[in-house]
Amino acid sequence: MKHAGATEIGNVVVELDGRIAAEARQYAHDKISPLARYAPEPTEFAHVRLTPNGPRTITVHANLDVNGTPVVAKAEAPTYEEAVDAVHDQLHSRLLRMHN
Repeated sequence: MKHAGATEIGNVVVELDGRIAAEARQYAHDKISPLARYAPEPTEFAHVRLTPNGPRTITVHANLDVNGTPVVAKAEAPTYEEAVDAVHDQLHSRLLRMHN
């Protein structure tokens, strides 16, 4: 059964650890929030954490709650944009696979 509904995740919490640029919060929110439209069930919550990993690497860890089922992704990249984009792509693929 496909749920009618939300095209965005209602509650996206973005944590920035260390020296991550403040604008990374909005970027992560804007990339992760629309993933709700690909989920097979309501997705009300997402937690995204950005942390520096050494002087030139950002780690992004994201956890979505798809009606009680955790969907997790993690990526590292030289910039927060690249790391968030990689996590977005992983989550997108995992959400689409949940339809089968």
